[in-house]
Amino acid sequence: MFLTILAGVSVFVIGQFVLKLILEPIVSFKESLGALSASVLGIQRKITNCAATPDDRKEMHLVISMILVKKQGIPFYPTVARLLRLPSEQDLIESCRTLNFISTEMVKEMSMHKGGMAGTIEISEGLKEVSDKLGVRVDFSPR
Repeated sequence: MFLTILAGVSVFVIGQFVLKLILEPIVSFKESLGALSASVLGIQRKITNCAATPDDRKEMHLVISMILVKKQGIPFYPTVARLLRLPSEQDLIESCRTLNFISTEMVKEMSMHKGGMAGTIEISEGLKEVSDKLGVRVDFSPR
């Protein structure tokens, strides 16, 4: 009887260990990718027209940093990413750099192109690259 109780407690402890250490961080990471998608889709017109505000830029920076923080919470990320088809670490870093560039270009006063056509083209290309690398939706076009 003691062994049955010990086995039950062991299964519960191992289950909680897997849940808290592996599954919850992955779900949280995927939620942060969803937050990125929601943030970009919510102000897509402002982003692509270089009409975003500094507050929009700040929000984008928060989302970018949250993605990186959530990735750090996943143990053995490279292995887990391959198994669960999450973005690779390199794609994640490159996408965050691209998003950082976009967050500056989308504010006309801070843009290198001052809202010109070259800036909007770079933004659109950057958003497509991020979408491809992270597997998130950043526009309303059909997939």
